[in-house]
Amino acid sequence: MSLINLLQKQVESRAQAVCQNRNRSLPVELGKSGFEPMGNGVQFIKQHYLLDSSHCDYSSNVARILWNNQNELWELTIPSEEGESWMPYPFLFKSTDLTALTREVEKDPKSYIWE
Repeated sequence: MSLINLLQKQVESRAQAVCQNRNRSLPVELGKSGFEPMGNGVQFIKQHYLLDSSHCDYSSNVARILWNNQNELWELTIPSEEGESWMPYPFLFKSTDLTALTREVEKDPKSYIWE
């Protein structure tokens, strides 16, 4: 298994833990957390529900954690205001520590990600 495959498995398992932890403590009306694997990382998704429904009404992309091969760092990005492009997360954009980035996504201390 190549280094990239090992890193992908690592980020996916951490993303799954983030989503499980967030979903455990939030009612469905506030939205549920999910993720999708991407090349060299994951994209986090917030699933929105109607008040009287158990089915997802729509979803929105909220963050990405991607491995930058050139710099050998993890990068955390969030959608721009317009939602058409991705911009660096202003408080912790790059790190060699995947745990620090996933903790930032899970806890969202500045309310930039899951708002």
